[in-house]
Amino acid sequence: MSTLAENLTHDPKACLDARYDDGFRLTREQLDAVHLQGAQRRFDALRERIPVLRKLAEEQGIERIASLDDVVPLLFPHTVYKSYPFSIIERGQFERLTRWLGGLTACDLSRVDHAGIDSIDAWIKRLDDSTDLRVLHTFGTSGKLSFVPRTAAQWIETNRLTTHCVRDWHGADSGPDLSRARMPMVQPGYRHGAGATYRGVAQMVERWAGGDDNALFLYPDEYFSADIASLAGRLRAAEARGEQGRLELSPALLARREEFAAREQARPQRMKQFLDTAIQRFGGQDICLFAVWPILSEWAEEALASGVRAAFGPGSVLMSGGGNKGRALPDDYRERIFSFLGFERVFEFYSMSELMVSCPRCEHGRYHVPPVLVPFVLDPETGKALPREGRQTGRFAYLDLLPDSYWGGLVSGDEVTLGGWDAPCECGRHGPWIEGTVRRYSEQQGGTDKINCAGAPEAHDRAVEFLLSSTQS
Repeated sequence: MSTLAENLTHDPKACLDARYDDGFRLTREQLDAVHLQGAQRRFDALRERIPVLRKLAEEQGIERIASLDDVVPLLFPHTVYKSYPFSIIERGQFERLTRWLGGLTACDLSRVDHAGIDSIDAWIKRLDDSTDLRVLHTFGTSGKLSFVPRTAAQWIETNRLTTHCVRDWHGADSGPDLSRARMPMVQPGYRHGAGATYRGVAQMVERWAGGDDNALFLYPDEYFSADIASLAGRLRAAEARGEQGRLELSPALLARREEFAAREQARPQRMKQFLDTAIQRFGGQDICLFAVWPILSEWAEEALASGVRAAFGPGSVLMSGGGNKGRALPDDYRERIFSFLGFERVFEFYSMSELMVSCPRCEHGRYHVPPVLVPFVLDPETGKALPREGRQTGRFAYLDLLPDSYWGGLVSGDEVTLGGWDAPCECGRHGPWIEGTVRRYSEQQGGTDKINCAGAPEAHDRAVEFLLSSTQS
């Protein structure tokens, strides 16, 4: 164990070659060393390579990280990844969008050819084709998408970590090694897209299923469009303001909107066919299934009513997250789902689009924080970090130590209760954990989310202004 702690202090990426469960046996002293030295190494390596981080450090007067308290003023608000002027997308000025993104990454974007780019999807594809980036976007409830500048190599690293988690979460080799098992992969979603849910699919299909012939998707050929996601958010926001008739939409975008709407209208019937196909193709086999609880509950009710039980092999794996998506489900929904599925191995995660690592849920309902994620709980009023002891409730913030081309420090929009600093969880794992109930501040504040940053708040404003200045022609 001391070897793992030592390796992580020298390079957080050492976790990629370690047993996943070993990361939850570190002592508090070892974990503190991993966190502090990891933060120092990431800051020293990235400060001069990421313009907005350099600007924020200058504004805050921070030249080096002497303690973890020094990290907090350097955490970006999560809105930084959508801080570009929306007008540049509306006007098709994607060269300006690239310059904005260049302020958030160490990757060189200066040679991107913007000729012919007329949509967000085309912009993302051009970055795919001509840079190391494989940008992911969020789903933009307001129409303004966040863009996270992850690289192709980082998607591989994220996949490796999840593979190790499934294999070692309950002890070394307690689960299947997905990189060798070649399980059929079943996902009621899109095969292609740059959305946060879909960007990592290519790695899963290649490394876990062994190819598309061993995978089943609800939409195997369609691409989840960033432009449509943005448009849907804009329409919702305009409708809420009573301004839906004022949006100016191009004929091409309107046509895509109608295509997407028709697809969504046909979704219930297509979902039923998808389930039937999954059982026909992979019934009785061990599969790797990705689905949220409301969808699984609907499947279970329909299947059990038809007498279908134990549809898949007992060695299967279910990956889920996101809770109940605001849906009221029966008290015994899990029991009914597992009766239909025929297996009970499930992995639930707390994570977010900006994170390379995920926090797996234990049998006591707590999400355990991997050692390469430095967690903070901030006072929502002052932005100051609460003590790393006992149980603390406040705004979740973190420094992800894995990204080596963008700054992994962020203040989230979530209210959490974090504990585990002083004693192991009842499951036996050491290190910090997050209580199962996580709430969005925007839900508590009527749709707004005012982020109070530590240090000099105006320093964050000036850093974002500096980032925006790159978009000026």
